[in-house]
Amino acid sequence: MTEDGHDADGVPDSDPRHLDPAVDMADLVEGGEFDIVLAEDQSREELEEFVRKAKAGEFDPVDHGLEATVRIARALLNEADGEES
Repeated sequence: MTEDGHDADGVPDSDPRHLDPAVDMADLVEGGEFDIVLAEDQSREELEEFVRKAKAGEFDPVDHGLEATVRIARALLNEADGEES
């Protein structure tokens, strides 16, 4: 690896096709980097139902974006409960 982030053949150290901003965002939300709360018009029950359906495997295909969205939803629910996300 060279200082410019490329290997000796000039190939980047990461594959841009595999960058996953949804997972990065979920990490930040869970880490408390954002002060997020449920919106006043957001139904807690709908959010809980979404998490329940995802856990039950009702969404297909399961991908990193769905998993990240579930993590963010859980963090929102935890925050609403007064827990640390």
